[in-house]
Amino acid sequence: MQMTWMIVNELMLYDANVRKYMIKQAMQKVQDMLKGRIPIRGSYYYMTNDPIAFMEHAVGKPVRGVLEQNQAFMNRKHGTHALFRSPLTIFNEVAKLEFIKVHNAYLRHLDNVIVLNCHDLTLIRLGLADVDGDTALCTNDSTILAAVIEAPTIINEDDKKVADPVPNDTDSIVKMELKSLHNLTGRCTNVNTFFQNLALEEGNLQSRVLENSVLKFLQGQIIDATKNGRDVEIPYVLDKFVYKLPYFFRFINGGTEDEYQRIIKSPFNKFCVEAEKYIKTTFQLKDGKLDQSMLGIESTKQLLQDLSKVSQSKYLAYLDLIEPLYKEYNKKKNRIDYRRQQFNELKKWERGDETRKVISEEYANLKAEYKTKCEAICPFPSVLASVAVEIAYNKYGTHGFAWLFIDGLLENLKRHENIVKKEVRRVNRLTNQAVEGNGLTVRDGVASVDDLEFRFDALDGVYPLFEIMGQFYISFETERKVNVQTSDTPTLLDGSSTRQKLEGYKLGFSTLKQSQDESQAVADELAGKKMMIRINGNYVNVIDSNGDTKCCIPSDNLIQREEKWSLFDFDGAMIEFVSIEKVTKSSFKAIVNID
Repeated sequence: MQMTWMIVNELMLYDANVRKYMIKQAMQKVQDMLKGRIPIRGSYYYMTNDPIAFMEHAVGKPVRGVLEQNQAFMNRKHGTHALFRSPLTIFNEVAKLEFIKVHNAYLRHLDNVIVLNCHDLTLIRLGLADVDGDTALCTNDSTILAAVIEAPTIINEDDKKVADPVPNDTDSIVKMELKSLHNLTGRCTNVNTFFQNLALEEGNLQSRVLENSVLKFLQGQIIDATKNGRDVEIPYVLDKFVYKLPYFFRFINGGTEDEYQRIIKSPFNKFCVEAEKYIKTTFQLKDGKLDQSMLGIESTKQLLQDLSKVSQSKYLAYLDLIEPLYKEYNKKKNRIDYRRQQFNELKKWERGDETRKVISEEYANLKAEYKTKCEAICPFPSVLASVAVEIAYNKYGTHGFAWLFIDGLLENLKRHENIVKKEVRRVNRLTNQAVEGNGLTVRDGVASVDDLEFRFDALDGVYPLFEIMGQFYISFETERKVNVQTSDTPTLLDGSSTRQKLEGYKLGFSTLKQSQDESQAVADELAGKKMMIRINGNYVNVIDSNGDTKCCIPSDNLIQREEKWSLFDFDGAMIEFVSIEKVTKSSFKAIVNID
């Protein structure tokens, strides 16, 4: 939904509510990385054995297949790649393979599955994958390739063994079920992670290979225990050693810094400490909340209002009626915000799904309640949205209340739609390709970049080409309107006006200049002279006798509720600049007479 607003008018990128959403999405990406979800160049693919080798075996021929040891195949991939599955429990579960070209008619078309050779232990290395839908991450990232450790494959010789038979009765079933309720899998993973982190602190990932190998072996046994009925335990000598988990676990489990190891020698601990600083400085967090000043890059208030459909006298009346509801709504919302904050500070296992659901329902019910109350006062979507924007954006700077009335906001925004759109289109054929060129050339339905050509449906031309995490995109401009359904508010003009004579009134003006000297020149030109007020949509400009705009009146000065007048009723009025007060970089204040 947020994207729709920016497509209608790209200036909505600067809207405080939209920016808050985007900032939170960016923060979420960083926080995901703190939990170990770090994006790299690569993709997950299904795996399979060499089907030619399988058929050779099926018909009794010598088994050779089309791949040799340490080789793999997938159409469009070539060169050295690393393969590993998730979760990765030990460093020797990473396979480093050479992808080659295969011309076999039965295989050469496969571009979404990795074919593995039958001459080595790759599948066993990849966690005993049995190719029944197993996937592996395939990457040629140079950092990962350089970090791959050539180590022997761990083989569980007891795989598929089962416990001694027991009677098929209720007691046996209950015991089996109770055994499956343990959390040994997670605990084993945490203990294993502790020792891997310890090894990295010691400067050598292989320094704790004994502990890691034992725990990796146990993890497989624990997973299979629910099926084979065997008893598995983590050795006490390993389990008791982990009295505090590594620091980065705080971002998964929650809690305070004191509950975790504060040693930051290992790479991921260092990353988490630096990422924490990045979040606090980049997103300007204060007491866990966003600094609102970073949201106010440019006002979008005028884009979300349409004051042409309502007389200013009615508009002022609606403001007086809706504002008390805004205060009630905000007071109740603050209570729920506090409860959510307390909930989020709990540790992961202390956060009940039911409580989370109740909080979400309270937000939804509150929004629905006050949306209904406001619509009962003003049943006109466009007008109600304009009123809510004036209150939330202009007077209180909280923004969220206005977004209860999305239908009206979208109707108002469509009136300010930018017809020229900048489109972005993904080029799927280039995904995870090593592309050096920064432009995609299209001629007669064929695209080319570097030495690669492929069919691509686009107009002839050269398009800017850019990459985001292995995905390639082109951008171009086109003229079109967004096909989105909006409300249709009738006009509420009744001929009334708030216009009146103003003498010796102090007003602020925007010069739209970039320096104080330029703004001073505008102020000096206007001093002692008469100009005209001209309404242009939601903007109030000051023009000279030739119709040229000299300055404009900022949105926060346009409506004076206590004095019951709106400058939107002053179209064509003469304004005299009696004296100039303070001049700044892009504005000035003046004493004026308006007739």
